[in-house]
Amino acid sequence: MLTIRQLSSRIFQRLCLPTSVRYQSSTTTTDLTSTSSSDLEQKPAQDYTLWATSETNRLIDYLSMRIKAAGPITVADFMYEALLNPKYGYNKRHEVFGKKDDLFTTPEISQLFAESLAKWIMQEHSTVGGNLLQLVEMGGGRGTMLKRIISLLHENRYSYRFTFFAIYETNPLMRRRQAQTLLGRTFDPLIANDYRVKDGNYSLVWIDDFKQLLSNDTYFLAMDFFNVYPIHKFQKTSQGWKEVLIDWNPISKRLQYVLSVQPTPMMRLYQNYLNHVTDRQHVEISPKRAAMMEAMCKHLTTYGGSALAFRKDELVDPLSDPGNVEIVADVDFKELYERGMQTQNAQFFGPVSQANFLHYLDFNKRLDKIIHNKTPEEQEDILNDAERLMSPEYSDDSLVGYVRMHSHLELAGRAVITRSPIPSVAVISGNGSGHEPAMVGYVGRGMLAASISGSIFASPPSSDIFRLIVDLKRRGAKQILLIILNYTGDRLNFGLAMERARELSIDIDMLVVADDAAMSNSIGPRGLAGALLVVKVAGALAEQGKNMSEIVDICQKVRGHLRTIGLSASGIRAPGQQQSFELLDDEMELGMGIHGESGVQKLKLVPCRQAVDLALGQLFIGPGTLDLKPDNSVLLFVNNLGGCSNLELGVIVKDAIENLERRKLHVKRVICGEMMTSFNMKGFSLTVLKLASDSSTTILELLDSPTDAFSWPKTISPTQTANSIQALSDSLEFNDQFSAQLVINETYVTFDTTVAELVKQALHAVVRQLHNDADRLNRLDAVLGDGDTGTTFARAADTVARDLAVGKLTLDRPSSLFRRLGLIAESRMGGTCGAICGLFFAAAAKQLSLSNRSTKMIESLSDAFEAGIQSVESYARVQPGDKSLLDALIPVVDFIKSKRAQNTFTIQDWKDLAATADRAAHDTKNFEPKVGRASYVKSVDTHTPDPGACAVAFILQAISEVFIKAYAH
Repeated sequence: MLTIRQLSSRIFQRLCLPTSVRYQSSTTTTDLTSTSSSDLEQKPAQDYTLWATSETNRLIDYLSMRIKAAGPITVADFMYEALLNPKYGYNKRHEVFGKKDDLFTTPEISQLFAESLAKWIMQEHSTVGGNLLQLVEMGGGRGTMLKRIISLLHENRYSYRFTFFAIYETNPLMRRRQAQTLLGRTFDPLIANDYRVKDGNYSLVWIDDFKQLLSNDTYFLAMDFFNVYPIHKFQKTSQGWKEVLIDWNPISKRLQYVLSVQPTPMMRLYQNYLNHVTDRQHVEISPKRAAMMEAMCKHLTTYGGSALAFRKDELVDPLSDPGNVEIVADVDFKELYERGMQTQNAQFFGPVSQANFLHYLDFNKRLDKIIHNKTPEEQEDILNDAERLMSPEYSDDSLVGYVRMHSHLELAGRAVITRSPIPSVAVISGNGSGHEPAMVGYVGRGMLAASISGSIFASPPSSDIFRLIVDLKRRGAKQILLIILNYTGDRLNFGLAMERARELSIDIDMLVVADDAAMSNSIGPRGLAGALLVVKVAGALAEQGKNMSEIVDICQKVRGHLRTIGLSASGIRAPGQQQSFELLDDEMELGMGIHGESGVQKLKLVPCRQAVDLALGQLFIGPGTLDLKPDNSVLLFVNNLGGCSNLELGVIVKDAIENLERRKLHVKRVICGEMMTSFNMKGFSLTVLKLASDSSTTILELLDSPTDAFSWPKTISPTQTANSIQALSDSLEFNDQFSAQLVINETYVTFDTTVAELVKQALHAVVRQLHNDADRLNRLDAVLGDGDTGTTFARAADTVARDLAVGKLTLDRPSSLFRRLGLIAESRMGGTCGAICGLFFAAAAKQLSLSNRSTKMIESLSDAFEAGIQSVESYARVQPGDKSLLDALIPVVDFIKSKRAQNTFTIQDWKDLAATADRAAHDTKNFEPKVGRASYVKSVDTHTPDPGACAVAFILQAISEVFIKAYAH
């Protein structure tokens, strides 16, 4: 299970109350939180978002004036201003949790989470003992979660005389919203004033100091509370520790990170501590967070109780739009754990994942009960929300899986490195997770020397990138070439790592690929799947021993001749994120990005040929137009974004090649596959690389050169011309022509002119009946199979109708008629039904050809139909009761056999025949399917009649009505 918001719960306990949960911070040092895995500035969730400037953001304008007057500010100062500036701060002007419910999108999961928290509170209170229960929510969001918890405690008979609630909240806007949620009134609640909750008449107070709480056991809930405290950030460099500061760039008019030149006050204060840090490159220090922890622990130490804390990792770039986005810092609970273990009279339980915490509280069992009676759409929404809540970050596990599959790779953190000798120029690329196999699948001899992965849709941290660069240098690389996609986060983090590498005199350069033909912004077009072509060319040149300047020169030419356009029939909601936009079932998005970003145009679904034309049209009329002229040579790269079947991909390739050929272009190569995805997005991207006449052969040779990267196609051959594709004749006509060459005994069994005319009318009636009941049969088949039985029979009916129109059917010779019907069933129906019908009619036709002149008509037909049944049972191993159309066909044949002594059927016989078929089809609802796709499906509805048997009944009903009507006259 996946999430990009990795929540972790931490439980603290006192020793003096062995089962109460407790944490007490050290009273002698300040809270020190390391960020060994990620930095504040290294967590962009949506790198494609435009950054605000001092011209568009009033807070940046204010900060720029402050910086120009007094110099760069600390990260702590920046966070304070971004959140709490009286005029422009986010918390002063916004609700902290935005438009959605506090944490979840479905009320069912929000309720389940509240039930889990309430269960934990009740368990702790029951174990700790005491008459009073005082619950304090730190922060409180919009109050929705606390309201549910209060309701649950009320349902469990917690009396208002012994149960009290408090919210620690400093944001007046949030206090007002919480009052509306919990008290049903819109007003500004006073601090430390006692209010009453209608549901249970419980006491509720808002506090800004723990001294305002009752002197009793207290239970703290801190959900994403410690993230908001300002931090001072320090980075280790070759010149020692430096504090990370925020500066203003007068050229771009944006905020940017810089390192302090001189020791800052906080550096001098914590110099001794920093000098003893040897295992991390980054450290964050939050004095205010430490003070809050100490105050909380002091209260718990004095009065007893428990504390439960959660951490949420937000993926947003803090400099992108301060004052308009909520900014949070990492909270390293491992560090808090280590500090907590040093506290006298304190015991720490954990860390545990939120998934395990909820599992112990039977969250999954209650989830199963909730979704049982929901619709499939409701189940999907609920399970997506549960996945967001329960799942850990699994990017690391994915890398382990890939490396264990391929012996030429090794794993170092989130870096995947080739075991082949490192070439003189080591090519590195990287991206956020969620695009697999990119870039891990392109590590190997002849492509990347290494790749580095970030969290889902988030750039790798610069510290990880820098460490990988140093590692490859140590392994023998003389030069390092970084190839990245054009996204803000990648540019920042790879750029920062490159600058740090240059401080160590490492010869390094960076190539940014921006191949999106649909959209462009201030940093240029987005990077898309076309970057893989640049990576392949660079890797092949490095393998040849070219130096970096030669590689960069050729890759820049390739980059300039490269354009990509994406198209999708679905958005993408990465686990833990909301979908950036919605597409209806009949809509598609042209120009969509690989993170689910909206494109240039939302369109109605159109056939593949037309969709491909719209996409490729962007290369000729869009902002990223390629200079293509008739007779130019191109390479076509069709990339599956994750949700297209291979069947669909083949159609897309065909239509794309033909589209380019209609534009008078020569398609020299086609690369196709699932190579840079966006989870399971139902879409594809088309990349066109113009092959310049002076370098066409060289580029194709580089792309064709061998590599052991496991996701690059092993064979890329020249495309075939359309003339080389031989069109096969229709299989029905082929079989018909082949049958005509066979020596087939002519039958003596024939129909007279009157009967032949009735057969013709009956076939017309069958065609109408099958068309009218196609949807009904499909609905029946959808319960147990794939929902196409009606369509299958309708296809056969269409061919029968055409044969009737052109006189193709020999209506007076039943053997010839049945032979043709068998061929139609084989070629047009397919599947189990097609095979059964084909075998039945073929055997019946053969038996009729053996009949002698003296045999009665009904006797000959009953023998033929019996031969058809035996053939089906022999080849298909279908038996009566297996829930197939044979279960209707056998009783019908038995009925006909019972009339073999007669010369003809009466009106009553036709009525009884139709009734027999209908009754047999109805009885199949009590059978267990044992053939066809239905035999593999565990259906909820086991009392559905077999659609094939129903089709037999419909056919017999139509035939009977024609003969009954004729005989009645």
